[in-house]
Amino acid sequence: MEMMLTYIQSAVGYLLPFLTLTIVIVFVHEMGHFLTARYFGVSVDAFSIGFGPELVHWHDRYNTRWQIALIPLGGYVKFAGDTDVSSMPDHNAVVDSDAVTLNSRPLSQRAWIVAAGPLANFILTIFLLAGIAYCVGTDYLVPRIETVVADQPADKAGMKPGDVIVSIDDTSVIDFAEVQSIISSNAGRSLNMVVDRDGREIRLMVTPSSIQRSGLLSAFPLGRIGITVLPKAENFKKQEYGPFDAVGYGLFKTYDLAVSNIQGIFTLLIGSGSIKDVAGPVTIAEISKKTADAGLSSFAFWVAGISLAIGVVNLLPIPILDGGHLLFYAIEGLLKRPIEPATMTICYRIGMVAVLGLMCLGLFSDGLRWGKILNIF
Repeated sequence: MEMMLTYIQSAVGYLLPFLTLTIVIVFVHEMGHFLTARYFGVSVDAFSIGFGPELVHWHDRYNTRWQIALIPLGGYVKFAGDTDVSSMPDHNAVVDSDAVTLNSRPLSQRAWIVAAGPLANFILTIFLLAGIAYCVGTDYLVPRIETVVADQPADKAGMKPGDVIVSIDDTSVIDFAEVQSIISSNAGRSLNMVVDRDGREIRLMVTPSSIQRSGLLSAFPLGRIGITVLPKAENFKKQEYGPFDAVGYGLFKTYDLAVSNIQGIFTLLIGSGSIKDVAGPVTIAEISKKTADAGLSSFAFWVAGISLAIGVVNLLPIPILDGGHLLFYAIEGLLKRPIEPATMTICYRIGMVAVLGLMCLGLFSDGLRWGKILNIF
């Protein structure tokens, strides 16, 4: 009995953070669609958190059916006149005389309604990151050089262990992540770097070497100068923010995370990435528990990152995803007429296969990760 209680407590410890994360992100995403649709007068038949068997439901005064379903791995808003929850328009649908269908609205309004979901995810990310910065600040790694690799650009320029990089091309830097970003994107270009050496500022010219990448990324080599910075306790500092600075941090960090997500998707598509970099629901649940155990700010940062990733993925030009709808609207705008229903049906079926493939990829990645932990593979 005691062992059974232990298993139940462990399961709840994983389940609650995961449910909190998914429900918050799904609710915000779908609420973006819902509120924008209401703003433009489009009738909403259903708002669902989760898929599968319905657990509870109720109707509001606009006769929208709100429901919570058993499987919390997503959600949907179903507009009047749609064939199903993928928002494919049903041109033969019979709707109430006072209902306004999504397909009846101007193209620009439909685009705003579709884009509002991912946009809501981005806004949630900015809000959470700004809140973390304002309430608890952020930790950063001081770019204090631990070692300098012989015969590499840093060594040739005269850098020494113990130097602290304070600026690059007259731009102040305090975080080693900033230094990494600038160096990696400036392969072969001379950088004017200032280091603090025992209280004296010394100016050095450093030209990062080029590390060639494979595939389509070969045109974008990585810059390296041959230094290491250790994440020791004494190298970490706390950055505090006022309200406006916190919003600025939220905006910048959201942009930075978006770029990282896009790069990750791109490298995976061209075969340069690893399937193990894909996180499935099991991995997300595991990290959700770890971040929740670490504290509210850690969990909020994790929620912000997943919200941003959901927003980016939903903008992929895959039919049934928001990006696929926006692609159809762009084509409709160019052709000055709607796409043929038969063509859209085929595209939606292809899109469904693609989305199911992405889900299977995440589950397979979970299997590889857990198989390694259990020494199965």
